[in-house]
Amino acid sequence: MAFSLKMNISNRLMVVFLTMFCLGNSTLMYADDNGLNPEDPDWVLQKDQDGIKVYFKRVAGSSVKAFMGKAIISASMSSILKVMQEAETCVDWVEGCSEAITLEGGEFREFYQYAVNNLPWPASDRDYVIKVQANDDPQTGVVEIYLSAVEGLVPRTRNIRLKKMDIRYILSPIDEHSTDVTWVQHTEPEGFIPGWLVNMLLLDIPYHSLTRLEQVANRPEYRSARFVYNEQHQIIGFE
Repeated sequence: MAFSLKMNISNRLMVVFLTMFCLGNSTLMYADDNGLNPEDPDWVLQKDQDGIKVYFKRVAGSSVKAFMGKAIISASMSSILKVMQEAETCVDWVEGCSEAITLEGGEFREFYQYAVNNLPWPASDRDYVIKVQANDDPQTGVVEIYLSAVEGLVPRTRNIRLKKMDIRYILSPIDEHSTDVTWVQHTEPEGFIPGWLVNMLLLDIPYHSLTRLEQVANRPEYRSARFVYNEQHQIIGFE
């Protein structure tokens, strides 16, 4: 899936809502409580292009809609997840990401990361601290990921700190070289950006991001990634 993008100011405002695809852990009940259930019948298809489908759904009490991106990515589960776990890859495939570091943890199943999204003048840059957790099913091979914004760990700067961010990923192996990826997200952008503009810009975020994720996952240093398991055959890292 190849694409090129020349960003103007409107495009750059999209980065407010992007976060790193890092590893996370969720239960279905917790995700449902935050409007992140991909099986919810309220999702409405908005875009279907190059094998990527984008859906919107209203979220109670918010002027900003949740979005869901679905795609079959031509890369192995291990390659994709290694890209997601390494904070420094943020600048390669997350739109507008200018800085990303791991703060605490670093294990596959739980850690914290900090990132900055660069916006053009006159908009202020956004930053965020996220708790990242992961859970995998040894029987099916499915990995569920949950990310949520948290307070603390990094002192506030002149950037606008995102406070409300809920993201869920479901990765299902198809074969050794392809993975079914579902990405559901709802984020409050903070600051002075109207909800109608946010909803207009949300449409392209999953499309461009999933395209870049596939490209990065197929670099030699990630394409060779293999999982390391514990005695319960749960993923604990990479080799």
